Amino acid sequence: MATYNFNGNVNGPANFGDNGTINIGRQDGAEQTLRLAAELARWLRAEGAGEDRLDAARTLHGELEQAGREQRAAEPGVVRRALETITLGLGAGSTGLALAQEITRLLG
Repeated sequence: MATYNFNGNVNGPANFGDNGTINIGRQDGAEQTLRLAAELARWLRAEGAGEDRLDAARTLHGELEQAGREQRAAEPGVVRRALETITLGLGAGSTGLALAQEITRLLG
């Protein structure tokens, strides 16, 4: 997914964006994604999730953390497998499923 940023002055009848700039695309940072992954792991522990889901949550958090340190995108296959393991069988509307979906959205 491409991100288009226009950071010049916006002239015209409307002034969009912060301080007269237009930012189109993903604006959420890696920190938010990492925070959600940690929250998902806490939720799974609190719900008494099985060891396979807890392992997947640790793998997900570890991959996101390492990708952030290395300033690279998270490995899609690792993230996808971890989220599939975590969400398998979670009820619609559950906190865990909502967190997993938000992580997916943030990662694009």
